[in-house]
Amino acid sequence: MENNEIIGWIPWPVAAATAAWFVLMAYKAGKNRVLWAFGGGILGLLVTTLVLGLGQATFLPFHSAEVASFRIKVAVLVILLVSGIGWLFTGSLHRHLLASRKQTPAPVPEPPAKPPAAVTKP
Repeated sequence: MENNEIIGWIPWPVAAATAAWFVLMAYKAGKNRVLWAFGGGILGLLVTTLVLGLGQATFLPFHSAEVASFRIKVAVLVILLVSGIGWLFTGSLHRHLLASRKQTPAPVPEPPAKPPAAVTKP
């Protein structure tokens, strides 16, 4: 039987990175950072564990050389899934970030008014 050490530690860095990403998004939007960090960490941990577990359950290696490439493919898939799902869950925070980048154009100054012409009487 093969040792699955890499499957055991991959979810934790992904969960930590997701929690840090959620904290950054919440900080920029002025929301509760602790709540968003907890949610991001749980999201990263759940998605990573589920995908890695299902991938491991469906993988039957014929050669031991196939194991390393499989693990890399599944790790990339996990990171993409967590990023996509995380981007969807932080949708309410994106408006705040985009609003801070939006620059309003400077108003065009109006030309100065002409002074009234002097009226001369003959």
